[in-house]
Amino acid sequence: MTIEPHTLRRYVIERASGRTPRHEYAFYEPRLGVWIRCDEMTARRHEHHRRIRIEGRPWCEVMGLQTAVADDFPLQTYFLTITPDDWPHLAVAVHEHPARCLRDWRDAGSRIIAAVSDVATSPTPETPGPLDSWPAARGTGQRSMLPR
Repeated sequence: MTIEPHTLRRYVIERASGRTPRHEYAFYEPRLGVWIRCDEMTARRHEHHRRIRIEGRPWCEVMGLQTAVADDFPLQTYFLTITPDDWPHLAVAVHEHPARCLRDWRDAGSRIIAAVSDVATSPTPETPGPLDSWPAARGTGQRSMLPR
């Protein structure tokens, strides 16, 4: 699943503003004509209430039913390194350059994963290259740069 830059922007701004976790319930306010998100106890006090979270579907604590950012492992790995005081700075950065932040933060998360992973991330070629065994010994070969 691909993440759009505006989705990342919404995610980071929600985290920076402290509007987490996302409420799973809503009640209908007839005077305003809108559904208002709230916790379960508040919703059950009203006549018309419903649960927004659907059983069996994934749920993001920040974005609700939209789980694209929460399912991106490199991005979430990068977010694990962020302190709560850094989220407002990230919100400013993603507000100005969402596509660049998405690219940079995913790359940073991938580097973190590669640093802690015991599996080599770059495959080694099975066929040797044309200069595989050249020079055969130190100081031999045409114009060798290796000291004798």
